[in-house]
Amino acid sequence: MTNKPLLTIVLSLVLLAASLSFAQDKVTMEEYEKQLAEWQQRLDAADKGKADCGTANEALTSEMEAVQAETDKVWAAILEEIGTDQAGVDAFRKDLEALNARCDGLLALTPEELFKKRDEVEAIAADLAAAKGNRIAALTEMQNLIATIEGKLTQINNKMPKAVYDEYTVIVGDYLWKISGKDQIYGDPTHWMRIYSYNLDQIKDPDLIYPDWVLKIQREVGADEYLVAKGDYLQKIAQNPQVLGDPSSWTKIYEKNKGIIGNDPNLIFPHTVLVIPTE
Repeated sequence: MTNKPLLTIVLSLVLLAASLSFAQDKVTMEEYEKQLAEWQQRLDAADKGKADCGTANEALTSEMEAVQAETDKVWAAILEEIGTDQAGVDAFRKDLEALNARCDGLLALTPEELFKKRDEVEAIAADLAAAKGNRIAALTEMQNLIATIEGKLTQINNKMPKAVYDEYTVIVGDYLWKISGKDQIYGDPTHWMRIYSYNLDQIKDPDLIYPDWVLKIQREVGADEYLVAKGDYLQKIAQNPQVLGDPSSWTKIYEKNKGIIGNDPNLIFPHTVLVIPTE
């Protein structure tokens, strides 16, 4: 009798626990079904979005093809207008790129090295001038490339010295013949005229120089200079294509260098540095 109430209580607790467990399982299932429904909605939305994107992509592709076709049509008209084809444009671009690369190579040189490349700089400038006369040069891409090359040529010309020379400081006992004969100068005393004519701004009398004077020792002949060789005379010098290319222009050379030549235009000395008129 005394154990019956206890048994009843235990059974009641077991039934209550089972009831609670079933209720909890039922809530979890409902939440799961709710989440499943939400995910299904998102999946359906994604499928719809994918379909919409496919449609939009097809429309965009079609539009891009139409734009490309119109671009090709306009480009073909441009090429016809300037009298070339795509191969001509590509070849023109390649030539300009080659000029641009040559400029880069020159800019990497020292001023002294660059001075020795004056002919190449002039050749690049001439090639660029010829290219600018081509109708393909009217294309914006080519104009930009030409402007780049012109800018580099300006840098090259600014970097290039007008002359290349060393300096020598006169010491006691020096005279031009002696200086010219020194190994580090010309190694030949008969070249003294080169020192004299190149330093006319300082030397007024070739027999009169002073210690501590700093003389310029010419190493390379500049673009507007000419170093007289044995057998030269003014008409012969003027006739030289690299000078004036006209023997009758000898008087221009004479007038420009009258201070060093003197009153007799028929008498010029080897190793004299003459200034060539540029106008």
